[in-house]
Amino acid sequence: MKLNELLGDPAWLFDLGFPIQQFRGRLANPERLEWQLGDEYKMPALSSLSGGKRFAEMLIAWNSNGLFIHAQLRAAAGREAAASENSWSAKTQLCSVYIDTRWSPGVHRATSFCHRFDFLLNRPTRTQSVIRGHGELNPIQRARATPATVHPNDISVATFFHSEGYDIKAYLKGDTLTGFSPEEFQEIGIFYTINDSVLGNQIMARTLQSPYFEDPSIWCRGQLLQSQT
Repeated sequence: MKLNELLGDPAWLFDLGFPIQQFRGRLANPERLEWQLGDEYKMPALSSLSGGKRFAEMLIAWNSNGLFIHAQLRAAAGREAAASENSWSAKTQLCSVYIDTRWSPGVHRATSFCHRFDFLLNRPTRTQSVIRGHGELNPIQRARATPATVHPNDISVATFFHSEGYDIKAYLKGDTLTGFSPEEFQEIGIFYTINDSVLGNQIMARTLQSPYFEDPSIWCRGQLLQSQT
């Protein structure tokens, strides 16, 4: 009998944490989303522990002013890759990013430092290669407290065309993240889900049946590393 058959989800055996590199270089306007993240910023493929579907690489970086999030979605061979232009440009349902600026293991109800950002996006095309998306800070179920209100205009998110799929970029300013203080608190909680109309669902870790949408203890731990250069 396989391990996942014995346990249901072997990911529960592990402390799912990883380093988050500091963004190198200076940017006057990171909310314009003109930056690129290289392979050194990739998150580990934690969903593979649970046998989850994986069609996107997720990258993340930080600096003292906020968080850089970059998802690279690529279609698989076969039917998905052969989707028509009309289907490929259909609106995706959602990309959600969960951030706890003061990672607190064992706390099962969200605090004022816990955030759920939902990004509503359209697929870009060859003729419309960049499409700005809509971002919102939404409530977390069963939360004990809520973070400060964030206006959607303060959330920068867009999709970018790629010949094999598309990219999602988002920049979350420190002002949109209650309690964000990387000099003082170097560990954050982080989680994400991607729901795409053609490619399906991808979750950062564990399974879609886990209560990640209300329990921050299920989120992963990110260690904010200081750049050595």
